[in-house]
Amino acid sequence: MTLTNWGGNATITARDGWTRITSLEQLESMLTREEGPVRVLGSRFTYPAQLRCPDGTRGVLLDLPGRGVGELRGESLYVTGDTLLEDVWRAFDSHGLEPVVCPPVITSQTVAGALATGTHAQGLSGGTLSDCVTAIELMDGTGTLHRLTPGDADFDAAVLNLGCLGVVVGLELRGRTATELLCTRFTVAEDSLPERYAVWNRESVASKSWWFTEHQVVHTWVTHDDAWTPTDPAAQGPADLDRIVTRTRRQLMADIGDGQGRTPAAQTLEKFLGTTDSKGTLHEIFKNGIPAPQLNMEIAVPLDVVPEAYAGLKELLHASPYKLHYPVILRTTGPARGHLSPAQAVPVTYFGFVSYMTTEGLITAARPVFDDIQRLLYGLGGRPHWGKYFTPELLPSRNTDGFPEFCRAVNRFDPRRRFENDTFYRTLGLPPAQPRTDEPAPFNRSGLPGQRTEPCPIAPARRPG
Repeated sequence: MTLTNWGGNATITARDGWTRITSLEQLESMLTREEGPVRVLGSRFTYPAQLRCPDGTRGVLLDLPGRGVGELRGESLYVTGDTLLEDVWRAFDSHGLEPVVCPPVITSQTVAGALATGTHAQGLSGGTLSDCVTAIELMDGTGTLHRLTPGDADFDAAVLNLGCLGVVVGLELRGRTATELLCTRFTVAEDSLPERYAVWNRESVASKSWWFTEHQVVHTWVTHDDAWTPTDPAAQGPADLDRIVTRTRRQLMADIGDGQGRTPAAQTLEKFLGTTDSKGTLHEIFKNGIPAPQLNMEIAVPLDVVPEAYAGLKELLHASPYKLHYPVILRTTGPARGHLSPAQAVPVTYFGFVSYMTTEGLITAARPVFDDIQRLLYGLGGRPHWGKYFTPELLPSRNTDGFPEFCRAVNRFDPRRRFENDTFYRTLGLPPAQPRTDEPAPFNRSGLPGQRTEPCPIAPARRPG
């Protein structure tokens, strides 16, 4: 069977180009007895350019014993790396618990894949999946199994690993007693965003905003455990939002050729219709994502530069001939562990941008404006979400924000570059594997030259050309 991305519109590897791994022994044998690069594929929600297996790279799909079950250890839960996030929340819920983080909207991704790319939700006290990880079991490129905890030197590399260190086969996640919260929903003029956005986040357990740039309004959900009301006197009611959503949805349908509004893309906007305040756990409130074929990009900037980002984006998007299909999404997290985490030092706000594919499977003309957005936000100290669309050549070179530390971990766990990934290597400035000069290059199962390398020096990330 050919493996595609989650949406079925991009081939990731050919029928004979991947292996299903059903035991740790099988995985160890592959890594110790076979040659050539490998790539762990998971649920394949990551942007295809980061996932696609080039010739000679074997895809790996985990199907380990105990997948989706989980083992409770006090208030922590042990799961295999190929367990879906939905099953993680279900296992916690069966014990009256929840993870100590707010759930991302798409929970049909594997927990190891979500961790590898820095998946997040919102909340200054626990918005990033890495916040709940207490142990990682990683099989490295030499077939050695490691158990890493927060006190270990390379935990911060493993907790956001880009799939470049090895295969995460198990995780221990910290839980807490599940809590029911109130969710207040309101819509205000967009000019409230620079002044009020940080306040909404600091006063809440978790807050999420959608900025309808074409209609100059911001819709926000604020979760809290006490009564809370927006302080902006210009708050609009549900009827105002319904009109805006209806117009946005019609434009989306026209752009992608959906005359009946039956595509997942059109359905993504329906959650805003007739919106009212609600009550539930964080999982119940925020798990509302509908996967739809799209170009999806997120850039995180420090929370304190949100006003500057807002001003620059307002000008850029107003001048652009391309119009977004979905409101700009704003989600803020507190500082999070991970050498490559955009939130490694300070609270950050992720600005999310979406352009849906047409019903014929074609991407609309969004890339130029997406690249303009990257230039703007990188200039404000922004960093990309590693699992979504980004342009490596646009990311400025930085040698002090975790890149060198992560590269050293690559040298430790994958000295032969079994998990080499062209997109991430170009971004980090890691040179590709080279055949050794003192012996002929080995041949892998596909008949292509294998790759061996001595530990390489760390090079700076590439500057924009």
